[in-house]
Amino acid sequence: MSLKRKHGGAKNEEESRTLVARVHALEQNVLSSHQHLNDIVEIQDIAASDDGEAAFTAATALGRIYAALWAKGLLQRAKTDTADAAAQQVGDWLRDQYRKYTAQLRAQLAHSEAPVQVAALRLLLQMLDKEGAALGAFPSEGFQEVVAAVLGGARSSEHLLRALAESYVNSYDDLRLHFYRSVARLASPDYDPFAGRGRRHVRGEPVSPAFVQNAHVVLGQVRVREAGAALWVAQAASQNKSQGPSQSKSQGGAALSAAAHTRAFSEAWLAFLRLPLTPDIFKQVLLTIHKRVIPHMGDAKQLMDFLSSAYEAGGAVSLLALNGLFTLISEHNLNYPQFYEKLYALLDRNLFHVKYRARFFRLLEVFLASSHLPAYLIAAFAKRLARLALFAPPAGAVTAVAMVYNLLKQHPSCMVLIHRMPEYDAATGEEIVSSDDDPYDAAEPSPAKSCALQSSLWELETLQHHYYPNIATLARIFNEPFHKPQFQLEDFLDHTYATFFDSDTLRKPKKAPALATQPPAGLTRAGDALGDFMAF
Repeated sequence: MSLKRKHGGAKNEEESRTLVARVHALEQNVLSSHQHLNDIVEIQDIAASDDGEAAFTAATALGRIYAALWAKGLLQRAKTDTADAAAQQVGDWLRDQYRKYTAQLRAQLAHSEAPVQVAALRLLLQMLDKEGAALGAFPSEGFQEVVAAVLGGARSSEHLLRALAESYVNSYDDLRLHFYRSVARLASPDYDPFAGRGRRHVRGEPVSPAFVQNAHVVLGQVRVREAGAALWVAQAASQNKSQGPSQSKSQGGAALSAAAHTRAFSEAWLAFLRLPLTPDIFKQVLLTIHKRVIPHMGDAKQLMDFLSSAYEAGGAVSLLALNGLFTLISEHNLNYPQFYEKLYALLDRNLFHVKYRARFFRLLEVFLASSHLPAYLIAAFAKRLARLALFAPPAGAVTAVAMVYNLLKQHPSCMVLIHRMPEYDAATGEEIVSSDDDPYDAAEPSPAKSCALQSSLWELETLQHHYYPNIATLARIFNEPFHKPQFQLEDFLDHTYATFFDSDTLRKPKKAPALATQPPAGLTRAGDALGDFMAF
């Protein structure tokens, strides 16, 4: 079936109008009498043709026909074995034609044009609505096939993914619940949302890269359940006469149950995070997991393995994992051993050159703010920051200096780092300097063994002679009494070479600089080789 409209000559337009009229006539025949059910085959043939307008008309006509057949009960299986054999045969044939129709629509989800994909999705979900209303239960298997076709399609457009998320999943509680369940089934080989009912859903083939990409996009657009949302299949919550009252109530009530949504949300995300994520998707998940995923998990500690692995990966990935890991530690009582040792290891020269530098320093300020942290730990971080500031670009150096000042203000027990006096020669009175003076071991991975508390922050005095005057001025604050309040770290995090250049060039001098210029008397100076060469 091709829903694309094609433009041709007058002859093609005339043939298209003839086909459209034929579709309308066949539709009326089928809807008016069951004796014309065979006309469905001809309509489906037109829907599979290359004539875009006729195919679109035939597809929508079939939607109306199957909706009417569901409402009349002709597509339902016979409830007893005593039913008329001829009626059973007709029902089997109609269900076979219906499956062909929905398969054609799912194929259109991979169409080259986005409007065609969205139209096919609309027709598919309309069919699921009619099917669910007739059966009195949500057609989860049919919906899963739709989700698999959308998320697994390499040609699924941005418009199709947005339509699924915004127009349907976000607007209807039952679609949201079963979307999460479908993602969990498709992404995890052993997920069973109906545990205890003897049903298993096993993934038959590996997940494609397109599924990972599309699932991430849609999961990111789906909002959590809000009170008052409607149901797409309205009859799913009503009593189904073919089922017991308790079972029907359970199926409908799940769509309105906050606990069911929380469980489905958790299982979907856990299954997704087990997939082979690309580096870009991995980083995007880590950027938002503390806001979009952790607060809505049934048991957030289930994310511990994922975040711990990311934290131990090193580099920018570790920086991004800090937010989620800190949320688990502070709000969910996660006991993470050697957290500060791994945090200490992240402080290296590369830190000042990654784009997530500002995010890291915001979190570092929070991690080191507790007054219960031992002095040796704070001293190790202060010493490491001061040492790195010697080699950091100006934008990183100002952040490190401000951070060290705040650490000393918050932890007075570390003030010894700037008050330790050097040794002097008794005979000459000169300061004794040797290569072994600093006991701090920068290569030691453990803050407790780095001997930072026995050292001093001599790097700050070195920074007072920095080539950039603003850094030198900032470092001189350690020569003054600590009466000034802590720095607002946000004032330093967004600095770059560009911001420094703009601030220096746009600053108005208080007075004009003294300049003594001597206008040149000629093109060259006397005695220059170039002048002698050019003398004619």
